[in-house]
Amino acid sequence: MNAMSIHNRFEKKQPRRVRLGITRGQAILFLLTFSLFFYLLTELVFASSAHKEPLKGKEVTVRSGDSLWTIAVRHHHSEKVDVRDLIFDIKMANNLDSNLIYPGQTLFIPETD
Repeated sequence: MNAMSIHNRFEKKQPRRVRLGITRGQAILFLLTFSLFFYLLTELVFASSAHKEPLKGKEVTVRSGDSLWTIAVRHHHSEKVDVRDLIFDIKMANNLDSNLIYPGQTLFIPETD
């Protein structure tokens, strides 16, 4: 008998090769969880912004020669609020990127407390 052909049943078995990384099922589960998390996050963000109460104020049509400063001074009634703050509020309420306004344009003037 050849010594090489005899199998020793008590011989230590070769360890199985360990697979590193994640399986396809784990990747799919991660992507589903990730997607669900961001879906819920966006729902919370948009749901909170949808329940804001409408601003109080009035609409004004811009006349020839008007600027944001002259409109803000004309509608400035509170001594607690600076005219520059009112200009900022007008720009935010009307989504204005600059101070340019045009005759005939309608602006929303928010109330100052």
